[in-house]
Amino acid sequence: ASPSVDEWLKVRPRHRLEIALKNRPGSPAQDFTYTLASGRQGRLYDLKSDYTLLFFYNPGCTNCREVREQITASPVVGQLRREGAIDVLALYPDQDLTEWRNYRDSIPRTWINAYDQGTLIESGRLYALKAIPTLYLLDASKRVLLKDVPFGQIETLLAERTRH
Repeated sequence: ASPSVDEWLKVRPRHRLEIALKNRPGSPAQDFTYTLASGRQGRLYDLKSDYTLLFFYNPGCTNCREVREQITASPVVGQLRREGAIDVLALYPDQDLTEWRNYRDSIPRTWINAYDQGTLIESGRLYALKAIPTLYLLDASKRVLLKDVPFGQIETLLAERTRH
């Protein structure tokens, strides 16, 4: 707000602040529509599990593969999946659907594997996708519990919450 700083120098910090303020822990997550391979669409807020793990990924991304393997190997997530207490929504946020279709069998069948038709999440700046993969953990009412954290933090929080 300082009048001593030129407006053009405020553009980048203003944009970063806007992104930082979206989907903050404790706030409701931005709702969006996702599209499945069948063409059927769903909405984030229509998922009714106790937890939703949003996994934004790109095919061929080495870090994405590593995180996918961590989630798949997690005893906590596995138990919650068997109980129907967590949905894992693997979301491809980009445009190259050929790449996504070629990769989709790499995503576990128990997850919701979808893409963002029209890349509305990115163009509408609904989520801060500074780097891929990006993880968000949401509660049953779609409030953000954790934002853009390593999977180990998500696993720890889920383990603590399911022990009680």
